[in-house]
Amino acid sequence: MPRVSEQYRQARREEIARAALRVLERKGVRDTSIADIVTESGLSTGAIYSHFTNKGELARYIVSEFMLPRLDAIAAGAQVRTPRQIIELMLAAVAENGISPAVILQFWAEGSVPGDIRDELLRTVVKLRAALASALLPWAREHTADEDQAARLAQARTLDVAAVAQGFIANEAIFGPRDPAEYLKAVTQILQ
Repeated sequence: MPRVSEQYRQARREEIARAALRVLERKGVRDTSIADIVTESGLSTGAIYSHFTNKGELARYIVSEFMLPRLDAIAAGAQVRTPRQIIELMLAAVAENGISPAVILQFWAEGSVPGDIRDELLRTVVKLRAALASALLPWAREHTADEDQAARLAQARTLDVAAVAQGFIANEAIFGPRDPAEYLKAVTQILQ
């Protein structure tokens, strides 16, 4: 049997993930089955399971391929960005990543109960927090002279940045599209 290239495997995984996203948007995370993804993708059950063993693994792939690279790119920049600028970049990433805010919100909801999706979500949150802390560290260094204090400040702001981004995602999922700049302006105004 001919050997399958890594490029082919990656293309097939992305094809499955995109089919899964379409079904997840229509049916929701809880009501989507692997059988639904098989139907949507036109692939066999065996083809799906040869790439993903369960919905949790598929969820991790979706987040790691469609969202985390954008966050890693934010973190990779050595330039100093304020927490607000990091939030703006995160909200832009949400708009560009191809994952509906409603699907992200449903993943979070499924992450609140034990299971495969929760396990994957917790692993993803660790990566998210690390990327945000790394992105915030240059800014934190400008606000304290000590490296340990800067690391603690970056970690603390990570939680705040994530909370504001989560609010935006939840708001969009429930009430529909909203301009990120308008959202941040409103958040700033109500906190004064």
